[in-house]
Amino acid sequence: MFDYTLDGGWPTTYPTVWSRTPIQPLAPDLLTPFSYSILNEIAGRAWYQYYDRLGFEPKPRSRVVQQLDGLPYLNLSLFAELEATHAGIQPLTLRVNGQLQPIAAWEKPGLLAALKIGRNQKKIDNLLVSMRSEQESITVKARQWFIKTQELRWSQAEVLQVMEEIERVGNAPMQLYLAARHNLELVLNQVVRATLETKHFPQNVAMINAALSGMRDVHEYRIGADLVELSKAVQDRATVIAWLQSGKFENWRQSLPDKRTLHALEDFLTKHGHRAAADGEIRFPRWHEDAKPILRGLEACLKQEARLPATVSASQGVQRLLSLVDAKQRNAVELSLRKMQELIELQSQALHAFSYILAGTRRWAQAAAAEAMADGRLTTLDDLFFFELEEIKQMMTGEWNISALDEIHATVRTRRADFGRWAATKHGALLVGEREAHLIGTGLPGAGGNAAGPLRRREITEVNGCQGAVVGVFYLGNASALSLPVADGFVAANGTPVDPLAVAARPWHRPVVLALGDRYETLTDGAQTAIDGDAAVVDQ
Repeated sequence: MFDYTLDGGWPTTYPTVWSRTPIQPLAPDLLTPFSYSILNEIAGRAWYQYYDRLGFEPKPRSRVVQQLDGLPYLNLSLFAELEATHAGIQPLTLRVNGQLQPIAAWEKPGLLAALKIGRNQKKIDNLLVSMRSEQESITVKARQWFIKTQELRWSQAEVLQVMEEIERVGNAPMQLYLAARHNLELVLNQVVRATLETKHFPQNVAMINAALSGMRDVHEYRIGADLVELSKAVQDRATVIAWLQSGKFENWRQSLPDKRTLHALEDFLTKHGHRAAADGEIRFPRWHEDAKPILRGLEACLKQEARLPATVSASQGVQRLLSLVDAKQRNAVELSLRKMQELIELQSQALHAFSYILAGTRRWAQAAAAEAMADGRLTTLDDLFFFELEEIKQMMTGEWNISALDEIHATVRTRRADFGRWAATKHGALLVGEREAHLIGTGLPGAGGNAAGPLRRREITEVNGCQGAVVGVFYLGNASALSLPVADGFVAANGTPVDPLAVAARPWHRPVVLALGDRYETLTDGAQTAIDGDAAVVDQ
């Protein structure tokens, strides 16, 4: 996020800097070739069109995303260089080996240049305002496309038609996401540096979190809140409670013994069913396909008698943060906080909208896989996720046909083996040119407060329930939203305090410690664990 170590030091010329953190809310871990190719194609198009709308002359076909052993990284330098050149915006500045280092060249503009640059800075602000006004219509269109994929019979013509739509329909919500996340990280970086002299990093991050602690208008908060409301609706239905306790959720729509509860669950899935444990990995089923995480979360809410959290104002946190800077800076920092709130909400809405595209793309992928299985090119539906989008297009158009059966099967075997090997590798959060930079420290504040309980380590697809425990995860993703009403706190190997689930944990008053790195692997499942979300301390 800010503090890194880099063997050999920072280069004498500005390198290309790549980061994992902007992509993690979508793709917290490895991506299969299919999922990466979707992200790569759509992100490249969205980045270009965002800066083209600003008139910043982006280069076509710029490399916006790259993959290292399955892990996706975003090209931070592309954003920084364009904005420094056209709008005079100071680039993201990191502390590397103890020295502050901007990731791109930048000079404070002179008087004449400042006039033109000021107009371009205003263009960015105006475009973000426009995007906030567009977000609802973008979400509606994304949802309509998703619904269309549910209604198709998937004739060969329909498979070919939808295949050509994916990149186009994904562009607008991805633009929202890239704009929101980039500007959010930039503003957070500015506030971190503004408070650095009076409060050391990461203690200043805890104070920024407290100033942003009451945000409920994000989808990730509402997932947990809607689950609590659902549990309240069924708390007096003994047959439903017994059914949930049985844990037998196969064919749940047929076996659930109460129609009112069935309708309530369908309403929940209408709102949130297009989400998954990790939205960007299209291989993972969406919740409307596999509702077991929802049902287990519902049973946990009933068992713990979960309630919505009390509302606590963030005003004291705002004032404490403002006290860290001199009077001349306070207006700017207060403005930055308001901007961060807007960008956090836009980030959440963008993810919600883009997830409709990913869910619809998964439906298309299943239809395409079924067609390729009919003549033996694929042996399982899951094989499809080990091909890139363009390769699948070649299968669907007949360019890569049954005459290449051995080649297709060999490709699946090789890529499955690669994917298994990648799972055992580790890479830095940042790439500086060809070198890896690693976060310094053993934790970042994610949400304030204290908690203690047995640690329940969970895989990314398994986080639900965990009542009365500290939940440990590789990354605090969507599945953790189902545990917000019942877990005592969270620890994660990765993540930043502006990630959606860290934001959502604060109004639930759940302490969170992020970015534990290798320390996470030393934590013992089941051991009593105490966490301090402000000091970013985890004790076992």
